Amino acid sequence: MAMMTSSDVLKINNSEELVGLIDECIVEFPEIRFFEASPIEKITFNTLAVTGLPTAEFRSTDEERIWSTATLVNKEIKCRYLDASWMLQCAVAEESDWGREFALALQMQTHLKAALKKLAEQTWYGKYGGNDHGFNGLSGIIDAVIDSGQRSMVITANDGDDITDGSSVFAVRTGYDSIQYVWGEEGKLIRSDIYEQKIGDVLKGADYFSQRVGAWVGLQVTSKFAAAKIENLSAAAGKNGLNDDLMYDLIEKFPAGAAPQAFFMSRRSLGQLRKSRTPTNATGTPAPIPNEVGGIPIFVTDAISNNESTGSSSGSSSSS
Repeated sequence: MAMMTSSDVLKINNSEELVGLIDECIVEFPEIRFFEASPIEKITFNTLAVTGLPTAEFRSTDEERIWSTATLVNKEIKCRYLDASWMLQCAVAEESDWGREFALALQMQTHLKAALKKLAEQTWYGKYGGNDHGFNGLSGIIDAVIDSGQRSMVITANDGDDITDGSSVFAVRTGYDSIQYVWGEEGKLIRSDIYEQKIGDVLKGADYFSQRVGAWVGLQVTSKFAAAKIENLSAAAGKNGLNDDLMYDLIEKFPAGAAPQAFFMSRRSLGQLRKSRTPTNATGTPAPIPNEVGGIPIFVTDAISNNESTGSSSGSSSSS
């Protein structure tokens, strides 16, 4: 069965009018285009995660062996409501030389794009800042692997608490047995009719067009070794930025036979990686912009911060 991405799920389950808008907006977010996705009937579902393998051994035909079973954990995946609703003052919409319909379509487009940007940021950082009702992100889920005393999936580029411009690089796998998005309500975008209403009291207010737009979406992580990261990358003098040694150390975090399928990083980290590749040719031509390491593709995303010291790197440690 062919695997689907979020674009596929949303295009299958929404109107033709929305399909073009989704295609136009989603192209800016490589993580949403990369990770596989599944629609579910409601907004929660249960899945199984393998946390321990059973034993197996060679034996002679006249002997017995001790049996054990795989350790399976029942996980409930909860979708969270992503709100892209909008309002626009009627006078502003009608003032446009391109017409009211253009102004209303532009509002829908910009709010959908803002919602997808929030989804991308949520994917990496999850619930930070104490008031976020979204799902847990990969940064906190990766940290939890360390906390549980298992294989560390984190490489720290710079020790200490004096990093004020930290950034991370993520190595990930995708699929139902690793990481995927889950779209609730069968992947349908919730979209009401456009209403005209007065906002304010009787003597003071204005007329607005408004529309409810939203979707239910979650992040399913069913393997503790589906993601790893390099954290605390810095551009400050005397601090470590990204280089090939760190990238290959990151690959080594994954079990044999289950190498990462992609790297995600900020544009600054990509520049650091390129600069670390000192040219050795006679002309001193700068090294080309990297697009892979060890045959694994690199994706640049604006959703990964170069200022993680503000708190965005400390994602929640649970995983639903």
